[in-house]
Amino acid sequence: MREADAVTIESVRAAAKRLDGVVLRTPLFPSPGLAAAAGTEVWIKDEGRQRSGSFKVRGAYNAVASLTAEERERGLVTASAGNHGLGVAIAARLLGADARIYVPASAPQVKRDRIAAKGAELRLVDGTYDDAHLAAEEDSRTTGRFFVHAFSDPRVVAGAGTVGLEIVENLPAIRTLVVPVGGGGLVGGVGSAARALAPDCVVVGVQTEETSAMHASLAAGRVVTPPMGDTLCEGLSGDVDERSLALASRVVDRIVLVSEAAVGRAIAWLHREHGIAVEGSGAVGVAALLEGAAGVVEGPVAVVVSGANLDAARLEQILRNES
Repeated sequence: MREADAVTIESVRAAAKRLDGVVLRTPLFPSPGLAAAAGTEVWIKDEGRQRSGSFKVRGAYNAVASLTAEERERGLVTASAGNHGLGVAIAARLLGADARIYVPASAPQVKRDRIAAKGAELRLVDGTYDDAHLAAEEDSRTTGRFFVHAFSDPRVVAGAGTVGLEIVENLPAIRTLVVPVGGGGLVGGVGSAARALAPDCVVVGVQTEETSAMHASLAAGRVVTPPMGDTLCEGLSGDVDERSLALASRVVDRIVLVSEAAVGRAIAWLHREHGIAVEGSGAVGVAALLEGAAGVVEGPVAVVVSGANLDAARLEQILRNES
């Protein structure tokens, strides 16, 4: 990674200043049920409380706020499975920019509706997140719109890193962080903050067996693209790139996998035990702790619940299946 692209504690703190008054400092609360499962003290960082329903607004706003006026005037474009696009739409509205968001046609309706409600132009793409990404990149090349990368722009990663900054500030004795992993922006940012402020803290990333690109890439020591199956965790879908892999290799201790069934159980458990509706991508860390997939963890443990944008019908179905 080039020095100019490095995510540092200084860049994370600068992001926190930009985000002050824009995003919520989300609650970090103890979970007796997870503590019983893990055998140690566990706290939940609930990013579903954000105005966007996920942590993604942190990175999106930090990136857009970091642009020059001329760059914002050109307009913004991005690709998203839903949450990042909503974050960019919110940032664009707050900062007076025009935004165009490419999402897979299979993205949950709740995410598509919320993006459109924020005034962004929504464009649906047949296929996967990667197809949407290619379409957005082509749009940027042909129109000059600024492409806001969902997980490897260092400004996006630094914004995501403010989640870790808040955790360490609220829980200085933190020994283990459990973080959902898709392209690697969240775990890269959180891990960067943890390495600087709590260097003995173990960073555990979590993916599902069907969304395992970072797990496979770290194991191979290079970017690989495993096939993706049906998943509850569309927010973790898609590939990693060289930049996000390089950062993860420095700040993540291990990546573990959970089954899709375990994610469903975790969603139902969170609804039952804590009264919160959590999307699949947000529930993977909780699944890892409930199922023991995270391995032996030293407390205090903080697990990031990264988002809450779940279709009501899907939640009802999961709760019915897990009752």
